Amino acid sequence: MRYSEFKPLIEAVKGREYNHLEDNVFFYGSEGAQNAVEILKKLGSDSSDVAIKWDGNPTVYWGREQDGTFVLVGKNGWGKQMAKSADELSNFIKNSGKGEDWRERFGNEMAAIYKIMEVATPPEFRGYVYGDLLYHPGKPYSVTEGGIEFTPNLVTYTVNTKSKLGQRIAKSKVGVVVHSKFDEFGSKQGTPISNVDELNSDNVVVLGQTYVTHQPNIDTKEVKNIESLINSYGQEIDKFLAPIKGLSDLSNIIYTYVNQTSKSKNLEQLENNFFTWLSSSKVSAGKQKKIAELNDTYPKALPGIFKLVKTIMVVKDHIIDQLDNADTDVKASTDGKKGGEGYVALGSKTKLVPRTRWVPN
Repeated sequence: MRYSEFKPLIEAVKGREYNHLEDNVFFYGSEGAQNAVEILKKLGSDSSDVAIKWDGNPTVYWGREQDGTFVLVGKNGWGKQMAKSADELSNFIKNSGKGEDWRERFGNEMAAIYKIMEVATPPEFRGYVYGDLLYHPGKPYSVTEGGIEFTPNLVTYTVNTKSKLGQRIAKSKVGVVVHSKFDEFGSKQGTPISNVDELNSDNVVVLGQTYVTHQPNIDTKEVKNIESLINSYGQEIDKFLAPIKGLSDLSNIIYTYVNQTSKSKNLEQLENNFFTWLSSSKVSAGKQKKIAELNDTYPKALPGIFKLVKTIMVVKDHIIDQLDNADTDVKASTDGKKGGEGYVALGSKTKLVPRTRWVPN
């Protein structure tokens, strides 16, 4: 089954538009695992839809009302407080929360960003876009011997000063990477934005999807190893994951476990700690009992799920390493080590995040 034809076995609430490649295993069972294989094979032959996963911060929404009024708000203001001036935005930030010390500085920074973005946004533009800031006057880029550097959150990006992007950044004051466009203020239904040309100016660099230029390879032996695990464990995994009365969210419970294990940097123990984690989790006693009974009935299922998750992660990480090591105009590093948050494969809506080293804040 090709990933473009993939139909899930079960409907799981994932909560995100993009999910980790390995999540396919516990969301969709053996078909999901095979889907992951097909995605990996495609990545190894065609990476044209793979883009950098920028680690920007903070999130901003900006645009113009139907009468042309410019509005810019942060994530907490979207749909709640329409800031029609820099002062309105600054006051909203400073008067929200519990009077934290950082609000005064942040309110002033956002007011400065507001003024720059208002001038840069064409008068005829209508609707809103949202994105993540990469640099701004309060947290500007720096020019080093290696290039232009900025660290919006956890990842430091170094852009070649001789590249077109580097030359654009050198003239600008604000950089932002955008994700979606909305018709109205506060809307929850956005559409991907493919062309950001009209939002760019000398002072503002607006980036859409930044595609990779390197074509990675995959090790066929590693892929065959995944397929072998599917053959060995697939049927039992599907029976284990099938929804039953009183336990329709088993996939989401496993999802939470994998996420928390990743965040605690304990993935090497993924196969061993599930029931220990479960006993102290928020999962009800009744559901815990049903999971234990399923495990007794299908003892190969959970070990198979976690073996597949880890094996898929290994192959995925090898692809990420190749992309990180490629000679490109944008280099990412985290805590002084090569590599950033990873990449996204747009066609399959897949996150390629190196979870063995990347821990979100």
